[in-house]
Amino acid sequence: MKDNAESTRLPYGQGRQALVEAAVRLVARDGLTKLTYRSVTAEAGVSQGSLRHHFPNLLALLEAALEWCVELSQSYMSDLPRVEELLDHFTKMMDDNPDMPVFLTEVFVASRNSPELGAVVRRNQDVYRARVRTVLGKAGVADDVDELVDALVALGDGMVYQRVVFGQEWSAVTDRQVAGARRLLRQLALSPAESTPA
Repeated sequence: MKDNAESTRLPYGQGRQALVEAAVRLVARDGLTKLTYRSVTAEAGVSQGSLRHHFPNLLALLEAALEWCVELSQSYMSDLPRVEELLDHFTKMMDDNPDMPVFLTEVFVASRNSPELGAVVRRNQDVYRARVRTVLGKAGVADDVDELVDALVALGDGMVYQRVVFGQEWSAVTDRQVAGARRLLRQLALSPAESTPA
């Protein structure tokens, strides 16, 4: 008869993803200071050896978790038929993955006091901005959109932070924010020449 650890072992190839998702859940639930080798492996149901096999340290695990968040966000942004729907993905993503915005907020705030984590967060934001730029390009917005990308990312971050602070009961406000952003983006799509500075 197999012991309990043997019967709950993850299939080969699933340990890395289990650790990434466990880090997101753990940080969202308990805060970044509670992320340890022991806590994340217990949450993921894997051994500490598995953690060390996949990640040289907890910073590398956090970086992988941030990358996973960007990929997940991208899956909500892909194939948007109109530019004004760009921020719609925030509400759906937050409803489907309530731990993700809390995790992001915890990590972003903690990065203020950690140069190493700050560098990881900045790289993550650069990737996210590039994804938003690509979505805008596919929607027909001009190539020179850095100011718009920065504004949209800031708006999205603000929506995420407010949802984290005020909780699910804030979802009606988030819906109104998205509706307002839709109106602004629709105006941009209707008159792109007027929206660019002279």
